Amino acid sequence: MAEEFLNPYTFVPAFPREDLPAELGDRRPPDRDRLSAGCWTGRIAVRLTVETPLLLLDTARGTPPLKGESGHLVYPVRIRNGRPHLAATSVKGMLRAAYETITNSRFGVFDKHDAPFGFRRDAGFALGMVPVYVAGPGTLYRFQMATLRMYEKSGAALYPGETAPVHMQRLRALISGDGRNGTRVDDFVRSGSPQRLVPQRGQREVEGIAYVTGPNIEGKTRERFFYLQPPGPGRKPEPLPLAREWSALVEDWNRLMNNYRASHDDQELFERSHPDGGAATPGERIGSGPGQLAWSPHIYDQERTALKPGTVCYARQENGRVVGLYPVMVPRDVYPVTPAQLLPASLAPASCYDELSPADRVFGWVAPNGSGVRQAAYRGRLRIGPVECDQETGEAVESFDGDGVPLAILSKPKPQQGRFYVAESADRPDAALPDRTPKEKLYQEGRGLRGRKAYWHHAGLDRTQHWSEGQGRVDPTQARVGKFYREFRRPWMPFDENGSLTQDRKRYQTVNGAEQRDSQNRSVKGWVRPGTTFRFTIDVRDLEVSELGALAWLLTLPPGHFQRLGYGRPLGFGSVRLDVDVEHTELHSGEQYTDYYRSLSATLPRSDAKSILDQAWQEFERLVSGSPQLVTVRDAMLAVARGNPEFPVHDPRVRPDRLLDNIPAPPDPRGQNYEWFTANEQLSRGDIAPGRGRSLPFPANPPAQLPVYPAKDAEGGEGVKRNKYQDKSAGASGSRPQKRRIR
Repeated sequence: MAEEFLNPYTFVPAFPREDLPAELGDRRPPDRDRLSAGCWTGRIAVRLTVETPLLLLDTARGTPPLKGESGHLVYPVRIRNGRPHLAATSVKGMLRAAYETITNSRFGVFDKHDAPFGFRRDAGFALGMVPVYVAGPGTLYRFQMATLRMYEKSGAALYPGETAPVHMQRLRALISGDGRNGTRVDDFVRSGSPQRLVPQRGQREVEGIAYVTGPNIEGKTRERFFYLQPPGPGRKPEPLPLAREWSALVEDWNRLMNNYRASHDDQELFERSHPDGGAATPGERIGSGPGQLAWSPHIYDQERTALKPGTVCYARQENGRVVGLYPVMVPRDVYPVTPAQLLPASLAPASCYDELSPADRVFGWVAPNGSGVRQAAYRGRLRIGPVECDQETGEAVESFDGDGVPLAILSKPKPQQGRFYVAESADRPDAALPDRTPKEKLYQEGRGLRGRKAYWHHAGLDRTQHWSEGQGRVDPTQARVGKFYREFRRPWMPFDENGSLTQDRKRYQTVNGAEQRDSQNRSVKGWVRPGTTFRFTIDVRDLEVSELGALAWLLTLPPGHFQRLGYGRPLGFGSVRLDVDVEHTELHSGEQYTDYYRSLSATLPRSDAKSILDQAWQEFERLVSGSPQLVTVRDAMLAVARGNPEFPVHDPRVRPDRLLDNIPAPPDPRGQNYEWFTANEQLSRGDIAPGRGRSLPFPANPPAQLPVYPAKDAEGGEGVKRNKYQDKSAGASGSRPQKRRIR
């Protein structure tokens, strides 16, 4: 079955700002001591209607579940004065993000993006690698390599007690083979041992060093033994020539080590347990599959991260010269540029008072840390009044008994997935990277960023049935409501780790009623029902017509278009509709305020709020229509706000092998979404396979959807099946699901 889906997030492009209309350019904000003649001041009344359940969670009152693992929390709905409480700051944040987007303003915040991302090299990269010994700064001697049997396929050690070789231990060994990849250790003793080794036919005795990284790969049975090839009578070994300065090689090594360590938190490395409950060290294997294998030592052991005399590692050679040093044969690598370097200067947060873009001037601005400017902040000219719910809690809130509903896992953002985050160029953020672009060429000079992240409205859902718990006899995530699965919920516990299907081959087999509550997800005691309404006011001061027009555009989206608010937006929560209540809206011009203050007896005239907002909307639409870049931004925003009822919205996943042809792939109870990214990198004859290497499509030009790959493509095929030399920590999208973060 060929099926397609929409990734939960997409990007609305952010163009360099040099060619925008003058009204949307950078400049100092207006002084606050007076009102300008042609600007507007007043109050806009707004009604907010909930379209999909709204998660207003009281995160300060999270409690452990009655049943579930430690680290899991259950959140109640945030209630104030008998009604669900929607903070004014949340509404302002939603509007600020949308206003930045539609005006193509500078990013209000863009920090923590000044470190390069890492990526996993393909198995073919190992062909240019040789083991080396660092004798001193810039002095590298090449080793020869043999395999050393250390483990059973189950990961169990072959050698009892202290008889197993340890990393960097010097050995005398009998080796056999062709002197290249087929060379193996047949027997060994520790250097200095009086025990003799007796070579048999085809064997020879050498001295060398054990290179041990532990049982960090599924099915791994061997470690490495490095030895020096005798150069010949009367000759000394020659150091390898370097293609770059030694300091540059060391700098790249340190960046790579930092990237390895930053990819894993302390809990992943140091807080694992054996099945019997005992604490496990990072270098121990505690089971099968992601997160259960041993971690590679260079990730957690400081001694293995330093490049110093005596270090043993791998060198990458090109034309006989060393171009890079790596801790393993199929390693991670680091891109040459950072995300911050791909962001045009005109889109970076304003560094001084004279660079404020429209969103900064309207919503406020704070100078970036360390800028040292005197005028370091601007209060802005828009304020959100208190937000009041029209219904009391009993009517507005859907409550759940016990430990509530366990939400699906929401993984951390993965901007290292350059196929989704990187554009072909900074001038064309709407142009995705060409499909099948080699992954080592994703974050490169000349590229750009896709823009601002936006979450699709989940269109076409049945409002009455989709958000229910189903019939109770079947896992609610495995039964479709119309065309769509309940993606918001975490499936019941998988029947086994193999992802077995039910006998009728229509769904994954799960354990009836066995909820999955652990540190990777959260549960909710309730949510705000669709149809609930909130009211608030927006106080504006001295807004230019174009500034008011952009706000009016956001408050009057076409029917069937929605803003996104609150937690759980990737799961479909938080689609809301904004509408202006013109009866309670008052807007006056600077001239009208001048007349009012000149006379002690005058009154402000009754304003025609609808006409004022319509004219401002038309002026902003005129600016947009005259700019090809803004037209592209507008079309993308509308597409995301509208959604597409023809396609489901969910995280990338693969299709189980035996699933019936007419059944769409259901949510995997094991949470192995990384398999899609593995299949997307499938190789064929050394290149990305045809139909793979897919980039995230531009949302406004159908098709915006991605394909669901067969599960077998995530398990086998050239460049997909995990290479026996490969470092486990360097997976396509992480070696296990990341901790859930409500966002």
